[in-house]
Amino acid sequence: MEKKAFRQRTIDEFLDDLGSRTPAPGGGAAAGLLGAQACALAEMVCHLTASNKAYAEFHDKANEYAGLFNMARSIFLDLMDEDAQNFLELMDTLRAIRSLPLEERQLKQVEAFKKAIEAPQQMAQTMSDLLPSFTNLLLKGNKNALSDSIMAAQSAIACIHASIINVKINLKYIDDEFYEHEMKDTITTWENAVSAIDAVLTYQVDL
Repeated sequence: MEKKAFRQRTIDEFLDDLGSRTPAPGGGAAAGLLGAQACALAEMVCHLTASNKAYAEFHDKANEYAGLFNMARSIFLDLMDEDAQNFLELMDTLRAIRSLPLEERQLKQVEAFKKAIEAPQQMAQTMSDLLPSFTNLLLKGNKNALSDSIMAAQSAIACIHASIINVKINLKYIDDEFYEHEMKDTITTWENAVSAIDAVLTYQVDL
């Protein structure tokens, strides 16, 4: 029987799977859940901002962000399944290629590890692109929900850090100089985006 998508399971069902001996879901799916939670919490702050007359000048932007976070939340939930599936396919590939000639084995191994990078890469990029929205919400959103805005931002940062870890662990097994260089530059871009919102949290946000 085909397993339900992660988004269709109860919290307990997902956590039971995450805590089991099976290799997937693992860190990649956990990173996706962090991203989905960050977006859902930010979406809540958007609604609380858009419904409060004191923030009338920010209503349009809050409503825009709410739709953006809602769409992103769905993306992260889908990426949880994609990451788990790609990891299982990677394990299958590594077992299947053991008897192949070295050159062919190396080629298929590189392809499989690149595939395993796709979901965490998309998680990190999606969340990195969203960080300016999280930042704006921190500075201009409903102050009565500031702790929620902070938690959303911190979860977003954790999602990116976790995704970077999942990219790096697979990158170790890819012998492709151009790809490695390009990916390392991309990781630096994500890290710089995190540093920017972390500076806002440290120096501009005060509970």
